Amino acid sequence: MTARNTLEAMQQTFAAALDDPNADVTLASEMLPADAALLHERMGLYRGNARAARRLALANAYPVLAALTGETYFDSLALAYARAHPSCDADLNRFGAQLPEFIERYETDARYAYFGDVARLEWVLHAAHYAANATPPNAQQWQALGAERLAQAHLVVHPACAALALRFDAVAIWRAHQPGGVWPERVDVRSWALVVRPQWRPTVLEHTHAAHAAFVALRDGATLDNALAQAFDIDPAFDFGGQWRAWIEAHAIVGVRDD
Repeated sequence: MTARNTLEAMQQTFAAALDDPNADVTLASEMLPADAALLHERMGLYRGNARAARRLALANAYPVLAALTGETYFDSLALAYARAHPSCDADLNRFGAQLPEFIERYETDARYAYFGDVARLEWVLHAAHYAANATPPNAQQWQALGAERLAQAHLVVHPACAALALRFDAVAIWRAHQPGGVWPERVDVRSWALVVRPQWRPTVLEHTHAAHAAFVALRDGATLDNALAQAFDIDPAFDFGGQWRAWIEAHAIVGVRDD
């Protein structure tokens, strides 16, 4: 066995022991100290630090989910998630990407089926913090485009934006956990959300089904005319003027592609 293979094997054994105290015994013949009790004590320090760092990373990305579940549940969730999805990135800010799908399998009580959608919304809010920036045109520049050119244009979406179609009213649940928020009467209703980042602070715009369809179409390369056709197919009374102002004010649309 080469020195590299020996080191890799030792690292894998050490990593396994971080999640399983029973694995400490396998380190006794590979690592100092030879005293098994002292080794177990020192590994306990590493183990505690690793678990705390992973738990903190998840809590930072999912503060509403942590509040909904409570500390004991969230501690167990963080440990189970880390075992199922070990971090493969040096940046722990990326550690929780698979938690929305994981918690839908982890939590089997139908009363809490909305946890997955809350987590989806929180993850894209978290990711929006780290997305690239883009400077949108000012009002005069938008007006200079003209209505005809704008209608046939392919528009550029801000890199921080994410549009979500959700089975539950995760938007209302998220707002209930903001200052002055109130818990919604119902959560078992569909919702559509657009995460935006005006002035560097991610927030959520509530979309209608029609607005969601139009924005997704724009994001995927449709012209404004084609995107609006999809919206009006869903809702003939779709308020394009009001929705356009909301997108522009939130910096959701940041320019026109040069096609």
